[in-house]
Amino acid sequence: MRIRGLFLSSCIVAAAGCSAIQDVLPTEPTATPSPKAMPALTIPVVLPKATPTPAPAPTVAPAPAPDPTPPPATGGSCSLPPSRPARPSCTKTSPKLLGKLEKAITAATQARPEYFDTSNKKCDNCYRVKNDAGYFAEVKRQLAALGVCSEQGADEIDIKASNDLSEQYDILLSSGHIRRGEGAYLYGCTPADF
Repeated sequence: MRIRGLFLSSCIVAAAGCSAIQDVLPTEPTATPSPKAMPALTIPVVLPKATPTPAPAPTVAPAPAPDPTPPPATGGSCSLPPSRPARPSCTKTSPKLLGKLEKAITAATQARPEYFDTSNKKCDNCYRVKNDAGYFAEVKRQLAALGVCSEQGADEIDIKASNDLSEQYDILLSSGHIRRGEGAYLYGCTPADF
């Protein structure tokens, strides 16, 4: 009985299923579905890694050459023979070579401006000296160009235009500024003491 029920229910389902399927022929053309935007296709591309070009070695600027100090004006540049009297007479009188010394100092500041701080001054042209040795060497060179021989002491310079007279000048203040004018004059010696 049970088999019969199962058979009967199978036939009913088969009969219902057969009548539900129908073949329908279209009478009108069907609309073409609108094309839908397809998402962009992303394909990962693996590029070979570029071998980095090695950075050029940094160029090191050559260190500036030290500022050559002009050759001293004494030695071969003085045309006068040495005068080393045993007892020169040295007194403070009126300076005779001050004008030439002033010209030499002015020429030194113009020829070697790097030796001076022109924004720091004690008088109109009494600049702060940044290179003492260079300052003295340049003053001596400028004196030689004027036909004056010189010899340097600590902050002083001894000058002569003949062996009859030499004059001693202090051309550097303790503050490091140029000393000029009659205040720089110390004394004169007859005959010249160098």
